[in-house]
Amino acid sequence: MKTKEKSSFDWRVRRWFFVASVGVLFVSSLQAQEQSFSLEEAVSYALSHQNAIKTAKLKIEEANQKIIETRAMGIPQVNATFGDNYFLKKSIVLLPESFGMGNPNFNREVSFNQNHNISGTVTASTLLFNWTYLQGLKAAKVYKTYAEVDYQTVRRKAEDDVTNAYLPALLISESEKTIELNIKNLNVLRHETDELFKAGFVEQLDIDRIDLSLANLQVQLDNLNRTKTMALEALKLAMGYPLDQPIELTNSTDDILASIPDELLAENINYLSHPSYRSILATERLNQVNIKAQESAYYPSLTGFVNYQMQWQGDKLKDLFYTPSSVAGFQLNIPIFSGFGTKAKVQQAKLKVLMLQNGKKDMERGLSFQVRNARIAYEKAQSNLTQRNKNLELAQKIYETTKIKYKEGVGSSLEVNQAEMSLYQAQQNIIDGKFDLLQAKIALKQALGK
Repeated sequence: MKTKEKSSFDWRVRRWFFVASVGVLFVSSLQAQEQSFSLEEAVSYALSHQNAIKTAKLKIEEANQKIIETRAMGIPQVNATFGDNYFLKKSIVLLPESFGMGNPNFNREVSFNQNHNISGTVTASTLLFNWTYLQGLKAAKVYKTYAEVDYQTVRRKAEDDVTNAYLPALLISESEKTIELNIKNLNVLRHETDELFKAGFVEQLDIDRIDLSLANLQVQLDNLNRTKTMALEALKLAMGYPLDQPIELTNSTDDILASIPDELLAENINYLSHPSYRSILATERLNQVNIKAQESAYYPSLTGFVNYQMQWQGDKLKDLFYTPSSVAGFQLNIPIFSGFGTKAKVQQAKLKVLMLQNGKKDMERGLSFQVRNARIAYEKAQSNLTQRNKNLELAQKIYETTKIKYKEGVGSSLEVNQAEMSLYQAQQNIIDGKFDLLQAKIALKQALGK
């Protein structure tokens, strides 16, 4: 009986292990699918996971709370107090002797305090007019606008950081594919040369040259693998992606080049499309409000209040008597002279606006300069890539012709080796040219604020 129970238990354990294993494999499969990113997906991931983005969102919420805090100053304030003063020793008042009217037993020491003095007070007050409050509320709203613009600035920086980290990793990946293809083709040539050597048509030197080329290509491939690892780590850091998890790129340079139409790059610059420019405009509005806030010290302020007090007095709690009171009023504060301090504060606020306006002009010039340079770099990269495509076609033609001559016995392996190196260089130049054009396109797009 025990054997059957043990067998049944072992079967349940094996079944649980099988189900768990399948579950782990399924989850791992899902995770593997999530490790592939296009450039757009990488940017989207960063916008959801970067701590800088999360912090910028929190600043917007902080600005909302600041508006609520400032607005509360203008809402009627109601406070209530309650207390019981119990006199452990009553204060004594000494009456004049005339109060005794000649009575020798007259006690001049009396106390007007009761043992219990219980009071409850409710006070309501509100600002009737306060220019500083109005400007403070306006400043809080402008600060929220500033926080929203700052969030857009952080988003744009995140997009740029991810893009700038994605492109080098992509370039290395495409260089790897080119070298791997060249190694494959060279291995075919190595096999063909080996057959020719066995037939006595070529020398060992010809095989050695091919082996040397294969070894050099393998070294380049190994170095690229290490460089790619570092580039991917930089991309993970920019995305906010776990550094201990693998990642794969799905885009090609051609995909990204096609996603940025040339027509877009012909548009004129719009300063307002740059979050950094909108940020300086928001700061300018904030400083202009600050001028009004400082000038508000010249204005009077008016506060109103209502107070209602309930009071019970008596030596014993059962003998308390009730004496309510109520008062209402207002208080007008009129600034007369502040020793020119207010005037100095106003002037400082105005000077900050002037300095900020100078900074705004410099930013406009800087953005225009970036666009001009980016257009020149784009035209240069476009022209270079066109020429490099022609060079690749020529290098491919020379390489194919040299191989045919070599197989027919009218060419040398040295010529094949030289043509092969020229072809490899032309292929790498195409990759570099596409990368330069892609960088130029993205730089121009960013300079235009797109």
